[in-house]
Amino acid sequence: MKKVLKGLVVVVILVIAVAYITDTTYLFKGVRTVYLRGNKDVTIYDFKVQDTRTIKASNPQSWELHDQYNSIELSKAILDHHAEMQSLAFLIVKDGKILNESYFNEGGKDHLSALWSISKTYTSLLILKAVEDGLIESVDDPVKKYIPEWNVEQGDTLTIRHLASMNTGLFWDEGSRSPFSLIAKLNFYDDLETYTLNELYAIGTPGQQQHYNSGGTQLLGTILHRVLKEKTITNYLEEKFWNPLGYEYDGKFILDSEEYGNEKTYGGLVSTARDVARLGQLINNNGVWNGQQILSNSQLDLIKTLPYNNKTYNYGLWSDTYKGERFYCQVGLKGQLCISLPKHGLVITRLGHNTTKKDDMEDVAPDAKRYIKEALRILEEFEL
Repeated sequence: MKKVLKGLVVVVILVIAVAYITDTTYLFKGVRTVYLRGNKDVTIYDFKVQDTRTIKASNPQSWELHDQYNSIELSKAILDHHAEMQSLAFLIVKDGKILNESYFNEGGKDHLSALWSISKTYTSLLILKAVEDGLIESVDDPVKKYIPEWNVEQGDTLTIRHLASMNTGLFWDEGSRSPFSLIAKLNFYDDLETYTLNELYAIGTPGQQQHYNSGGTQLLGTILHRVLKEKTITNYLEEKFWNPLGYEYDGKFILDSEEYGNEKTYGGLVSTARDVARLGQLINNNGVWNGQQILSNSQLDLIKTLPYNNKTYNYGLWSDTYKGERFYCQVGLKGQLCISLPKHGLVITRLGHNTTKKDDMEDVAPDAKRYIKEALRILEEFEL
């Protein structure tokens, strides 16, 4: 027995040593977060065992309910879809009032779940706020102006706008589910600033091809971290959006680790469906909330315009059309969605465990049009 135990100790020591030598110690965190909790992949509840920073809701405002609130039931087709995809929440806001609000499984008004890449929209908008506050000169500044030690071959041609618009010319593979993939390492590495600066390298020219890149958005977080100095990104988010827009509930920002304290700006926000809808409503409101101009006209033009030769990604925001009408979409892994359809005054929010898979990483989430169709059906019932 002693020999067996001694052998096991030796094996464990060897495994740990190899992990350190090969820079794969992040796998231990991945195993603890995913597999030891009985899961086969990341989930919307991983934040419960991760290091987080609380986003305080210091100015809570309740949504006003529409006169026709929940008076028309969801269609059987959409209910069947929600059941299949294990949805938690489905909200339809019309002209700033909740028209339909449905929760499934463990979902509820105050139920927190991870938003994943919806976080990218917030990160990109916080960059605009940093420009507005004079902390960053322009979104067309070279990235190296703020990260001078990064030896990327593109030099000064790679700008902040390129990062926020997913057109960087940097190598990235978003779709792999291998535990050794770039995205796995991004999810579990203890120091994301070091990781992104070491792993991202040039394979093309910025501005030539849309290519979804979570690592690039994490670089935006590094820029924010540096220009904010003593203030955290979480504090800045509270100041610029969470409290001006009256978020009802405290949220969370997942960190890479307690030691390094870098917010996961590519996908670390945790919130409720009601609060997710607020940024979508702000877009429909032309940047105004309770009489206060939160986003300027120039900022709105930027986030609503397809840059370069992009087909579906604007500046921190997905974009497409439904029956000829433009809509804007915040999208996160597993089907987290917040859709703004300005012409109809609609904001549609869906949170849940699964989603319909898309064939191309650069396509807008296929379920978005399904949810728009359902919302417009309800409007037609009311003749709104």
